[in-house]
Amino acid sequence: MQYSQDANTPKQFSQLQRWEIVQTLLQRKNLSSQAKQAFHQAYPNAPEEMLKTAVFHTYVDGIGAAIDWLVDLELFLREPSHELDTSVAYHLLYHLYNWYQFNALLADGKTGVLECLKEIKELASDGDIEAILAAVEELESMFEGDQNYPSF
Repeated sequence: MQYSQDANTPKQFSQLQRWEIVQTLLQRKNLSSQAKQAFHQAYPNAPEEMLKTAVFHTYVDGIGAAIDWLVDLELFLREPSHELDTSVAYHLLYHLYNWYQFNALLADGKTGVLECLKEIKELASDGDIEAILAAVEELESMFEGDQNYPSF
């Protein structure tokens, strides 16, 4: 699993500090535009479509999905007859999985994908089937989101 190089990781903060950080996040105005600006700064080579998708899965709909999951967990604790809603969990997983994929692709952006496709074309003209298959597998791993991650 790839971890942030940033010294500010959630686990370094106390539970109270983490809650305060979450409150700050939820109180932000123009969150999606701030997120888009931050993503653009962090990934200057990523095309606009990728940035929009990353913002959506993290800051637009992803936060709501995470909150819904936490609310569902609390409702269960309050009343154990409340069945945990798998659709709530799936909604969160949907956004997490998409972020997982885009995290692998954002660094390379459209340029990285196009370079890989160009390489495949060159290998095809040379008839190097083994190298073509290796390049295709690399491209698939980029889209599967496991480019920088070990298999689980």
